[in-house]
Amino acid sequence: MPSLNDDLIRMIIRGDAVAVESLLAQGADANTTGGVTPVGASNTALMWAAAEGYAEIVELLLARGAEVNAKNSSNYTALMFAAEGDRRNIVSMLLDRGSSIGDRNPYQETVLMIMARQGQTDIVQRLVAMGAEVNARNKIGDTALYLAAERGHSYTVKALIDLGGEVNTANLGGWTALMMASARGDLETMAILLDQGADFNPQNRWGATALSEARQSFRSAQATELLIRAGAIS
Repeated sequence: MPSLNDDLIRMIIRGDAVAVESLLAQGADANTTGGVTPVGASNTALMWAAAEGYAEIVELLLARGAEVNAKNSSNYTALMFAAEGDRRNIVSMLLDRGSSIGDRNPYQETVLMIMARQGQTDIVQRLVAMGAEVNARNKIGDTALYLAAERGHSYTVKALIDLGGEVNTANLGGWTALMMASARGDLETMAILLDQGADFNPQNRWGATALSEARQSFRSAQATELLIRAGAIS
């Protein structure tokens, strides 16, 4: 027969807050784990609720003593699940409850990097104010600023620069934020980076520069002109 804890995991994944509340009242453990796959089986109830985006269930579990910093077998926390799912309200809720911001996923990404990629500027600012390392790098050398530029989040790029983000760092492939913005034809992000001292001269491992990437972008004329005005040699 299924136990209360088994039922709790199933109802959380289903998103049935009424059933979850009832099961918790009957004695189900807010810190139980369970799932079908080996990794999923190590997920806590809170992780499942955070990953699925069920804020009401997250609140119910926290009220029953769910541990915010528990980790599964892949060293994921509920906060990391919420961040990767772009569940900003749940991220804020977990931060309010003392979630650790220093953990990294297997790709060596921090919650700050993940939220920068999502373009969640206010949460990025909050994380840095809480002590997140603004220039930390993931497994291939990407910083939060680079990841924001890669997705075209110009407001997040500007916020990270204001918070101390370095504009000229390069990842293991030699790509800088300006190169990536140029490849995207992202004129707004390019202008922000150039205004903040981004260097247009570096080459990546394949010999490409910001200018050569700009020439291949879908806004090649405007992007190229922007770089040449800044001093890049055509």
